[in-house]
Amino acid sequence: MDDGSRDDTWEAICSQPVTGLRHRENRGKAAALQTGLNAIPGADAVAFIDADLLGITPEHLQDLLEPIRAHPDKLMTVAQFIRAHPGIDAVQNWFSILNGQRVLSRRFIDELPDLTPLRFGVEVFMTRYARDLGPGHMTVPWPGASHVLKETKYGLIPGFVERMRMYKEVLGTYWCRYPRWARERFDIREGRENIPQLSERETRGDD
Repeated sequence: MDDGSRDDTWEAICSQPVTGLRHRENRGKAAALQTGLNAIPGADAVAFIDADLLGITPEHLQDLLEPIRAHPDKLMTVAQFIRAHPGIDAVQNWFSILNGQRVLSRRFIDELPDLTPLRFGVEVFMTRYARDLGPGHMTVPWPGASHVLKETKYGLIPGFVERMRMYKEVLGTYWCRYPRWARERFDIREGRENIPQLSERETRGDD
């Protein structure tokens, strides 16, 4: 998926034996994920994997997919980087729900509202939504895997600015609980007025 990249990302995709999707202008991470979901409506499960991962192996992908196969009642698996970069390890230890490497079951996909407006808050939203739908997600350790830091990708200052923008969108989703459009859909389906905040245990990504 090329979300309005200004480098040679689209050319790199086209050079591979895959079907590429493209936004000609950047629309944000959540919009890119929603475009991907729309493109494969009949899939039994969908994996979201970043393109800039380091140290990833086929076994990592298999480990992320297998729990969904083995436990059809589960909604989603979420990877947790281990022994990656010290800063990444610290974030993953406390907030593994921010990890974008996930497999969504068909059941969960069918329950999701449109993700487009969420931008970088999409991972927090999906984790909370899976919890409230029940039974939540499963955390899968990914030892040795990591991703390129934004400061490395864009440069120190631009990367830091991009990171702060990402955190702003993530915290916006966290503190505002669900966006109104998603909350109303959930309340109508469940007949509930209140949706609880994440507990400390759940912010660590534990089952």
